[in-house]
Amino acid sequence: MKATLNKLFKSKARVIHLSQFHKGRLVWSMDDDDQKYEYRFSRLEGVGYFPKMPVILQSNGLPWDIGNAYLLGQLEKPSLSNMKTLTARATHLKYYLQYLEDTGQHFLDLPKKYYERAPQKFSVFMKQALNDHDFSAEHINNILSTVAHFYTNIRYESLVTEASLENEPFTPIRKTILTTNRVGLARSIQAVTNDLRIKSSRRPMPQLGKLRDGGSLRPLTPEEQRIIGEGLRKNYASIELELMIRVALETGARQQTVCTLSLDCIKRAYDELERSHNIESVVINTGHRYKADTKGGRLNRLIFRRELINDLITYIYCERAEKRRGRENSFYAETDENYVFLTRDGNPYLTAQREIVDRQDPMAAWNINAPLMVPKNGQSLRNELQRFIVRIQKDEPAFNDFSFHDLRATMGMNLVRVLRAKGYPDSKIFDHVRQRLNHRDIKTTELYLNFDAELSEFK
Repeated sequence: MKATLNKLFKSKARVIHLSQFHKGRLVWSMDDDDQKYEYRFSRLEGVGYFPKMPVILQSNGLPWDIGNAYLLGQLEKPSLSNMKTLTARATHLKYYLQYLEDTGQHFLDLPKKYYERAPQKFSVFMKQALNDHDFSAEHINNILSTVAHFYTNIRYESLVTEASLENEPFTPIRKTILTTNRVGLARSIQAVTNDLRIKSSRRPMPQLGKLRDGGSLRPLTPEEQRIIGEGLRKNYASIELELMIRVALETGARQQTVCTLSLDCIKRAYDELERSHNIESVVINTGHRYKADTKGGRLNRLIFRRELINDLITYIYCERAEKRRGRENSFYAETDENYVFLTRDGNPYLTAQREIVDRQDPMAAWNINAPLMVPKNGQSLRNELQRFIVRIQKDEPAFNDFSFHDLRATMGMNLVRVLRAKGYPDSKIFDHVRQRLNHRDIKTTELYLNFDAELSEFK
């Protein structure tokens, strides 16, 4: 059995989540009789709540004050992309707390000898864990980066005295990194890292027949795609799943983007096509300031064919979709802010960042009677996809499982093969694939161009 980080510690520290967290203020007053100070909690007017707020608990069940104060300070930082990021940081700090409890140390144990300081000793501990177990070096370094971020912010927020951090917990390291922009031009950027991070050459290698593009992805073969198409024609999938599969296969959009598409963006795309009958495709912007989510909030431009937009519009106005938008759980109700795809209960398949923000506005004009939000992470989509695969496998026992994210890699490889068949040079194919899949790293795009050659070499 593969080791987990929790197995490294005896400490029972853990992270819990508050379903509805309201920011407020403490109001202090003096009791006239015994001259003692008392306080009461007061909610901030005009401020909503944060869903699934992480809280770090010590082994004794009490909150870890300094860790949770750090998390509170991060709530409304522009750099915090979503509550998942905050939960990840809480989990990373929980590992540090477990280490401190197991070793009887305090986070402010920062003696004069540099390598006897608590964060430095934790770095050595995690390096040894990396050597002894099959952990991801990237994951370990993310934990250590959070520890460094924790110390930086408790100083900045004055959560501890300056004297207590007289001896530095870590040393910042400034680096110049050569990178490339969207069109392949090289430029150098300044980055700040720290000496807690571990230097490691360990990189996860994809298995034969898979690509590393935000995970280990398996492009589906033309035969597998034919079988999926046949399954869709046999109505083995719901209309929602069928359309989501088509969007992913035709645009290369990730699950988080497909699930958070709004009615407004599809209607705008349809109107644009109606005004220009001579064009057969339209661009929908996602990420950044647009409504559909993307990885890291990066701007992405998806190309939709006219036929797909027409089918999405037909679905949007069908009785089935209207009924789902009318459910009590549907926060945006009949407004164009609503999701294109909702479950039969009116919930989104994956909660968009715009809904988390909009629910914090108590004066919002949407469905004020909607129950408390339980953020959705795409599990309903995964369940539907698995049922679809099982139905296919009754007809085709040799058909392999696939993930929704595999559809993105499939779109990329379909694009490579189509352009090669038309005689395009690899330089043109490279540019086209990189722009369509919005790759930040050119090495990821190169994997797509080399995939077929490597696959045939080892067959």
